Amino acid sequence: MTLRADFVTVYHNDGNYDQHKHLRATLVQHEPAGGYTFIGVDNRRNNRGFAGGCNAGAFTDGATAPIIGFLNPDATIAGPFLDAVTATLVAPVVITGCRFGKPAAELRSWGVKDWVCGAAMFVSRSWFTSVGGFDAQFVWGWEETDLIRQAEAQDLQCRSIALPIQHESPAQNSVQDTRFKHYHFNRGAERFRRKWPRMSRVR
Repeated sequence: MTLRADFVTVYHNDGNYDQHKHLRATLVQHEPAGGYTFIGVDNRRNNRGFAGGCNAGAFTDGATAPIIGFLNPDATIAGPFLDAVTATLVAPVVITGCRFGKPAAELRSWGVKDWVCGAAMFVSRSWFTSVGGFDAQFVWGWEETDLIRQAEAQDLQCRSIALPIQHESPAQNSVQDTRFKHYHFNRGAERFRRKWPRMSRVR
Protein backbone atom coordinates (compact mmCIF):
# COMPACT_ATOMS: atom_id res chain seq x y z
CA MET A 1 0.00 0.00 0.00
CA THR A 2 1.33 3.46 -0.92
CA LEU A 3 1.87 5.80 1.99
CA ARG A 4 -0.61 8.66 1.93
CA ALA A 5 0.33 10.52 5.10
CA ASP A 6 3.01 11.16 7.67
CA PHE A 7 1.36 11.88 11.03
CA VAL A 8 3.46 14.06 13.34
CA THR A 9 2.85 14.48 17.05
CA VAL A 10 4.98 16.54 19.42
CA TYR A 11 5.24 15.79 23.14
CA HIS A 12 6.98 17.99 25.68
CA ASN A 13 6.51 16.17 29.00
CA ASP A 14 6.08 12.64 30.31
CA GLY A 15 2.29 12.94 30.36
CA ASN A 16 2.30 13.96 26.69
CA TYR A 17 4.63 11.04 25.96
CA ASP A 18 2.09 8.58 27.38
CA GLN A 19 -0.69 10.31 25.43
CA HIS A 20 1.26 10.04 22.18
CA LYS A 21 1.61 6.28 22.68
CA HIS A 22 -2.15 6.02 23.21
CA LEU A 23 -2.77 8.14 20.12
CA ARG A 24 -0.62 5.78 18.05
CA ALA A 25 -2.53 2.75 19.34
CA THR A 26 -5.85 4.44 18.53
CA LEU A 27 -4.73 5.23 14.98
CA VAL A 28 -4.04 1.54 14.40
CA GLN A 29 -7.65 0.79 15.33
CA HIS A 30 -9.12 3.16 12.74
CA GLU A 31 -6.68 3.49 9.84
CA PRO A 32 -5.26 0.61 7.75
CA ALA A 33 -1.66 -0.31 8.45
CA GLY A 34 0.68 0.70 5.65
CA GLY A 35 -1.19 3.83 4.65
CA TYR A 36 0.76 6.18 6.90
CA THR A 37 3.80 6.60 9.12
CA PHE A 38 3.65 7.87 12.70
CA ILE A 39 6.38 10.27 13.80
CA GLY A 40 6.77 11.24 17.45
CA VAL A 41 8.89 14.31 18.21
CA ASP A 42 10.44 14.50 21.68
CA ASN A 43 10.48 18.09 22.98
CA ARG A 44 11.07 17.14 26.60
CA ARG A 45 14.73 18.10 26.98
CA ASN A 46 14.84 20.80 24.35
CA ASN A 47 11.41 22.40 23.96
CA ARG A 48 11.76 24.06 20.56
CA GLY A 49 8.04 24.88 20.60
CA PHE A 50 5.14 23.46 18.65
CA ALA A 51 6.13 24.94 15.28
CA GLY A 52 9.76 23.86 15.57
CA GLY A 53 8.81 20.38 16.73
CA CYS A 54 6.29 19.93 13.93
CA ASN A 55 8.85 21.03 11.35
CA ALA A 56 11.40 18.57 12.74
CA GLY A 57 8.91 15.73 12.36
CA ALA A 58 7.60 16.79 8.96
CA PHE A 59 11.08 17.05 7.44
CA THR A 60 12.68 14.06 9.15
CA ASP A 61 14.58 11.61 6.96
CA GLY A 62 12.23 9.18 5.23
CA ALA A 63 9.11 11.34 5.62
CA THR A 64 7.93 11.73 2.03
CA ALA A 65 4.17 11.07 2.02
CA PRO A 66 2.13 13.64 0.05
CA ILE A 67 0.08 14.56 3.15
CA ILE A 68 1.47 15.69 6.49
CA GLY A 69 -0.89 15.44 9.43
CA PHE A 70 -0.23 17.29 12.68
CA LEU A 71 -2.01 15.71 15.64
CA ASN A 72 -1.73 16.76 19.27
CA PRO A 73 -0.84 13.82 21.52
CA ASP A 74 -4.01 14.46 23.54
CA ALA A 75 -6.28 14.37 20.48
CA THR A 76 -9.03 11.73 20.56
CA ILE A 77 -9.73 9.76 17.39
CA ALA A 78 -13.11 8.04 17.15
CA GLY A 79 -13.09 6.75 13.57
CA PRO A 80 -11.32 6.71 10.20
CA PHE A 81 -10.54 10.11 8.69
CA LEU A 82 -7.73 9.81 6.14
CA ASP A 83 -10.06 9.24 3.18
CA ALA A 84 -11.89 12.50 3.95
CA VAL A 85 -8.62 14.38 4.32
CA THR A 86 -7.27 12.98 1.04
CA ALA A 87 -10.46 13.91 -0.82
CA THR A 88 -10.32 17.48 0.51
CA LEU A 89 -6.64 18.22 -0.09
CA VAL A 90 -7.03 18.87 -3.80
CA ALA A 91 -5.74 22.12 -5.32
CA PRO A 92 -6.43 24.91 -4.56
CA VAL A 93 -6.98 23.48 -1.05
CA VAL A 94 -3.60 22.98 0.67
CA ILE A 95 -4.71 22.93 4.34
CA THR A 96 -7.58 21.06 5.94
CA GLY A 97 -8.55 19.70 9.34
CA CYS A 98 -10.77 20.48 12.31
CA ARG A 99 -12.03 23.94 13.18
CA PHE A 100 -13.42 22.78 16.55
CA GLY A 101 -16.21 25.37 16.52
CA LYS A 102 -13.99 28.44 16.34
CA PRO A 103 -16.43 31.37 15.74
CA ALA A 104 -16.38 33.25 12.44
CA ALA A 105 -15.82 36.58 14.22
CA GLU A 106 -12.42 35.42 15.45
CA LEU A 107 -11.47 34.24 11.96
CA ARG A 108 -12.33 37.64 10.51
CA SER A 109 -10.27 39.41 13.15
CA TRP A 110 -7.26 37.28 12.14
CA GLY A 111 -7.81 38.05 8.46
CA VAL A 112 -8.55 34.49 7.35
CA LYS A 113 -11.54 33.08 5.48
CA ASP A 114 -11.39 29.65 7.12
CA TRP A 115 -9.28 28.14 9.88
CA VAL A 116 -8.23 24.79 11.32
CA CYS A 117 -6.58 24.06 14.64
CA GLY A 118 -2.96 22.89 14.78
CA ALA A 119 -4.12 20.03 17.00
CA ALA A 120 -5.67 18.33 13.94
CA MET A 121 -4.23 19.96 10.82
CA PHE A 122 -3.37 18.32 7.50
CA VAL A 123 -1.32 19.92 4.74
CA SER A 124 -0.08 19.23 1.25
CA ARG A 125 3.59 18.27 1.64
CA SER A 126 4.63 19.90 -1.63
CA TRP A 127 3.12 23.24 -0.61
CA PHE A 128 4.24 23.03 3.04
CA THR A 129 7.78 22.37 1.85
CA SER A 130 7.64 25.26 -0.61
CA VAL A 131 6.94 27.76 2.21
CA GLY A 132 9.53 26.24 4.53
CA GLY A 133 7.03 24.75 6.98
CA PHE A 134 5.68 26.57 10.01
CA ASP A 135 7.32 29.89 10.85
CA ALA A 136 9.30 28.87 13.95
CA GLN A 137 9.13 32.38 15.45
CA PHE A 138 5.64 31.31 16.61
CA VAL A 139 6.71 29.07 19.47
CA TRP A 140 3.26 28.33 20.91
CA GLY A 141 0.12 29.64 19.28
CA TRP A 142 -0.47 31.51 16.01
CA GLU A 143 1.61 29.11 13.91
CA GLU A 144 -1.43 27.57 12.22
CA THR A 145 -3.08 30.95 11.64
CA ASP A 146 0.11 32.30 10.12
CA LEU A 147 0.32 29.28 7.79
CA ILE A 148 -3.28 29.83 6.69
CA ARG A 149 -2.58 33.50 6.02
CA GLN A 150 0.33 32.43 3.81
CA ALA A 151 -1.88 30.08 1.82
CA GLU A 152 -4.64 32.62 1.31
CA ALA A 153 -2.08 35.28 0.32
CA GLN A 154 -1.13 32.91 -2.52
CA ASP A 155 -4.79 32.50 -3.57
CA LEU A 156 -4.80 28.99 -2.12
CA GLN A 157 -7.33 27.69 0.39
CA CYS A 158 -7.75 26.30 3.87
CA ARG A 159 -10.93 24.25 4.17
CA SER A 160 -12.16 23.01 7.54
CA ILE A 161 -14.09 19.73 7.58
CA ALA A 162 -15.87 17.56 10.12
CA LEU A 163 -13.67 14.67 11.22
CA PRO A 164 -14.03 12.09 14.03
CA ILE A 165 -11.30 13.85 16.01
CA GLN A 166 -11.78 15.74 19.24
CA HIS A 167 -9.42 17.95 21.17
CA GLU A 168 -9.79 20.05 24.29
CA SER A 169 -7.17 22.16 26.02
CA PRO A 170 -5.94 20.61 29.27
CA ALA A 171 -8.12 21.47 32.25
CA GLN A 172 -4.97 22.06 34.26
CA ASN A 173 -1.41 22.94 33.31
CA SER A 174 1.70 22.89 35.42
CA VAL A 175 2.93 26.27 36.57
CA GLN A 176 5.84 25.93 34.13
CA ASP A 177 3.55 25.10 31.19
CA THR A 178 1.18 27.93 32.06
CA ARG A 179 4.00 30.47 32.07
CA PHE A 180 5.49 29.07 28.86
CA LYS A 181 2.17 29.16 26.99
CA HIS A 182 1.11 32.58 28.27
CA TYR A 183 4.46 34.17 27.42
CA HIS A 184 4.76 32.69 23.92
CA PHE A 185 1.10 33.18 23.03
CA ASN A 186 1.35 36.91 23.76
CA ARG A 187 4.67 37.23 21.94
CA GLY A 188 3.19 35.32 19.02
CA ALA A 189 0.23 37.70 18.83
CA GLU A 190 2.62 40.67 18.57
CA ARG A 191 4.70 38.94 15.91
CA PHE A 192 1.61 37.96 13.93
CA ARG A 193 0.39 41.57 13.84
CA ARG A 194 3.81 42.78 12.71
CA LYS A 195 4.02 40.13 10.00
CA TRP A 196 0.47 40.76 8.77
CA PRO A 197 -0.04 44.50 9.43
CA ARG A 198 -3.09 44.82 7.20
CA MET A 199 -5.56 42.98 9.36
CA SER A 200 -8.54 43.85 7.19
CA ARG A 201 -11.53 41.84 8.16
CA VAL A 202 -12.65 39.13 5.78
CA ARG A 203 -16.23 39.52 4.64
